[in-house]
Amino acid sequence: MKAHRITLVDDDPDSLLLLHRMLLRLYPKSSIATFSNAEDALAHILGPGTEFLITSQFMREMTGAQLILELRLLKWTIPIIMISSSPLAKQEALESGATEFLDKHTNPTVLEAHIRALFDMHENKASESTVRVPRNSLKSASRRPTRKLR
Repeated sequence: MKAHRITLVDDDPDSLLLLHRMLLRLYPKSSIATFSNAEDALAHILGPGTEFLITSQFMREMTGAQLILELRLLKWTIPIIMISSSPLAKQEALESGATEFLDKHTNPTVLEAHIRALFDMHENKASESTVRVPRNSLKSASRRPTRKLR
């Protein structure tokens, strides 16, 4: 089984722990970085990078939708799942560029199926044509201020 680089972002420590455990079980050789805020997650992603992002919507400074929008503006094409218990967050997540939106109360078996499907889809696309963002463009892009939605 291939090792992946996965990033999880949620300010709820219980949700973060459950997601981390599930992903370790699904992809035991993977590197899973966890963050309680989107700013630290963004810095991590722009540094060592990630292949897959799962984020919640509501956090202190930067929302999950703002994080997604920042990554999409920088041309990151990784799969991104937003998980939230707010039905209002779905539209914002999808407009920002989330690959999928799932309710926070989704059955873990269903969540696992969505994650596996996205990994498979992304791996198939990556083997067809690899899209990479030059590192030097990431450094200059990461210096600009975060855009506020609304």
